[in-house]
Formats: sequence, structure tokens, C-alpha cells
Amino acid sequence: MVVPQTAQTQRLFTAIALPSEHKKELRRWVEQDVNELSFRKWTDFRDYHVTLQFLGDVATKDIPELEQALFQAAAAHSPFTLGIGEPGTFGRDGFPRVLWRVVTGQKDCLNQLHQSIVQATEPLGFKPEERPYRPHITVARSYTGQEPVPASIFQSDDRIGKPWEVGEFVLYATRMGQKPMYQIIQTIPLSRRNP
Repeated sequence: MVVPQTAQTQRLFTAIALPSEHKKELRRWVEQDVNELSFRKWTDFRDYHVTLQFLGDVATKDIPELEQALFQAAAAHSPFTLGIGEPGTFGRDGFPRVLWRVVTGQKDCLNQLHQSIVQATEPLGFKPEERPYRPHITVARSYTGQEPVPASIFQSDDRIGKPWEVGEFVLYATRMGQKPMYQIIQTIPLSRRNP
């Protein structure tokens, strides 16, 4: 099902989109605390999300079948609560390739949703990632500074809003070169049944 990207394909992934207010608060943190750091690419605040599964280049004709599998996966899950935690990095200490904010809240529920999506898409030909699932919100990529990232950016920040209820996830298509870069092509609600 995963095919090279052409006019007949779309690059897709599933994710939890952040509420608008949380996106704005995260943008304020970037502008006030870390905007002076030298990163090659800053995430457009409208694109802030928590990735569930990267799917790759998918034939447009196969998207309805994928969506059906995602709706079935979502039906097994009730809404849960997430929040935004401390900053962190991936890559070499002081010279990170990714700057992110950790996800807090009901992470067991998040991990279970991730697993359900992976299990639902695998029969369609999507391969699970080999590395462990580490939910986060990417803020910037490819640090280019000459000096290490200052430790001060990892200090406590209580300006990010209260936790929010996750009642759905989305299927995003990547639109390279556009801002925002991610376009929602389907919203998949979680079941409202009690767990």
C-alpha cells in the first residue's frame, strides 16, 4: 500500500492536533524563550501535533480503506486527557537535531491508541517503526549554533495551559513548501463509551 510519492499519492500520518489555545501558548514560549537559538527549521505553530503513526506515501485510491481501518481503531478508545510538559531534545547533547516539548497526562491511553492504530494499519501494508514510541511535540529541527544549547531552556515553564481532553485524532497530509504544512484530510473521533 505504501508507494513512492507522485501526483497519485499523498504523504500521510496520524496525529493528535493541539487545541488552538495550546498552539498559541506554545508559540509564545518559542517567541519569548527559545527564538534566539539557531535552528534550521522552526515548526509553524499551526502544525503543532503529537504524531501517532507516520504512514508515508499512500496511493490516493487506498485512502478510503485506510480511513475505515482508523475509524475501527478509534472505536475501541474513550477520550482521555493530555498536557504539555517540559522541553527536551533528540540528538547530541547541546547540539540537538530536534527540540520538543514532552507530552504529559494519560500517556497509557495515548500509547494504547498508538498501538491500536499500528495494529489496524499493518494488514494494509504499513510497517510499524522499529524505535520505541516517544510522544512529543516538535518545535524546531537541526540546531546550527556554534555554542551548545543553554540549559536555561529546560527550566520549568508553567505558562503552557491546562490539560485538554483528546476526543479525536486526525489523518494529516503533508504539503511541502506550504504554511501550515499539514492539512487535515480526515478527523477520527474516539468512542464516547465508558472504558
